[in-house]
Amino acid sequence: MRISAVVAVFALEMALGVVSLAAQNPLQALENSAKQKAAEEALTKVLNDNLPLTLNAKDVYPTVATLPGGPFNPTPLKLTADQLDQPLPPGDYTINTLDFCSEYSVHQPGAGVAYVLGPYEGKAAGAIGALIWRGTVQYNVAAGNLQAVSWAIQSGLTYDQMPKSYQAIVDQVIPDYKNEITGDFVNNLENTYNSLAKTAGLPPLDTILAKLGKPGQLALDAERQRQILTAQNTSDQLKQQTLFQGQQSGIYTPVKAENGPWSERVAGRVYMKLLIAGGNMTSNNVMQIRVMPSPTANARNSDPNQSASPHLVRAAYGEPQATPTVDNSPITMTNIMEGMLGYSQGQGAQALGQVAVTVPNPVQGPPAPPPPLLAGTVKDAQGSYVMRQGTTTWVPLNTGDSIYIGDTIDTGGTKGDETDVVMSDGTRWDLAAETRWEVQDFQYDPRNSFSALTAKYGGLEGTYLYIDSVVKPTPPNIELLGCGWEHTGPCGGVGIRGTELIWKVNSTAQTMEIDIIKGSLAVTPAGSTTAGPTIDAPAQIEVTPQGVQVLPLTQDQYNSLKAQYFPGATPTS
Repeated sequence: MRISAVVAVFALEMALGVVSLAAQNPLQALENSAKQKAAEEALTKVLNDNLPLTLNAKDVYPTVATLPGGPFNPTPLKLTADQLDQPLPPGDYTINTLDFCSEYSVHQPGAGVAYVLGPYEGKAAGAIGALIWRGTVQYNVAAGNLQAVSWAIQSGLTYDQMPKSYQAIVDQVIPDYKNEITGDFVNNLENTYNSLAKTAGLPPLDTILAKLGKPGQLALDAERQRQILTAQNTSDQLKQQTLFQGQQSGIYTPVKAENGPWSERVAGRVYMKLLIAGGNMTSNNVMQIRVMPSPTANARNSDPNQSASPHLVRAAYGEPQATPTVDNSPITMTNIMEGMLGYSQGQGAQALGQVAVTVPNPVQGPPAPPPPLLAGTVKDAQGSYVMRQGTTTWVPLNTGDSIYIGDTIDTGGTKGDETDVVMSDGTRWDLAAETRWEVQDFQYDPRNSFSALTAKYGGLEGTYLYIDSVVKPTPPNIELLGCGWEHTGPCGGVGIRGTELIWKVNSTAQTMEIDIIKGSLAVTPAGSTTAGPTIDAPAQIEVTPQGVQVLPLTQDQYNSLKAQYFPGATPTS
């Protein structure tokens, strides 16, 4: 690399409109070739050690002319920002990219030209890659602002030298990369040049550059670009052919995008190809991606009796696979794209950094209504119907159906048309023929054996068998509302666990009979807010508008009633 006075003179000639470089060569003023070589080596080291971004189209990922795994059949991806960090399973994909041109690449569109991929390189490579990726994906910073800060970093501008607006973006997006943009490599270069100029008889570099205005300010920063442009006699055609593989060897034919190679981003696992449509600062460019299955998955799916198949083999559903990785991390869109440059092949064009285009997260509408609360499960249903909460339509009830708060069950009118329901707390309800029953409330946590139970059941019409055979230390709060269609009739409250009873409700006469063989309950007469005395089993309780009457009940009487209304039930002992 030659820099020294060639840089200054070349920049001056550019500013003055001079085309030919052959007329002057200030390096001839060096006393001997040893001094010239020493100057070149010293300045080259400063540049190589300190350039914020180096553009080297030869230092790219390996390429393959033919994509392994058969024809490319992609699924277009529309990902939200958080999905960019989710692992990519084996398959073919495309995703749109927003592309950022590096400052000193050729500012010429690359649409239709093949590109190869490589990493950002240079002292500030990490900062530049993270700036455009995070700024776009995470922080929604305007692309033009990110481009401007990126170019400032590439030009060697330190954080302290940046405008306040640029510093604010750095502070927001890449505060962890400030160490990459604190050293003034231009100042280091000038110091090196000036020390050499004293012994080589060269004029001070600052003196020359100070006369050139902005072209002089950019001369050192753009040295690598100009060095490539002037490497081969600076013919006009060669000026257009920069930043592609083999540019030092002659003039090349541009490679069409469809004929370009695939870049092997992860050895044997991830292959990528960039298709440029709009180029810099547009989001209609496309990245093609193939993620290959693990070699073991290919081996398992290959037919040993067939010749090796070139087709992409996807693992069967549920089959475990080794997850492809980038630097020991899972294959994600972020891991394979952040910090990556695309270089044109066979024609000078923009060297472009890619950012995956994301879609907004779905707009959050009003919260969905809570799901109905599960109360029980139907164990047997014969000719019964259910009207779900919030509806007015009766639908057939089947064995295995769930019962929720607010549901009403109507059994058939034929003897034997029974419905059995087991509640989440273990309570069992048998509903005889011609019976309507409603779950008005049910609060119970089946995960907690000490959970309190609150339940309210409406006996609208008919006959019910209630069996609570689970004894728990926490007293339940259970109400049996034998209230008829208008919910105005008398009610009963079950007092303890271990209760079994037969409950008959006549909504027309607003009467009910409770035959309790186990446990106890208290009855609240219609129109009263005070519960009556606790009634222990066995007892037959008759409730009418006139009051409550308690009669004796024998085991045989109870079993006789049970057999009459619930023929399949087991007699109580």
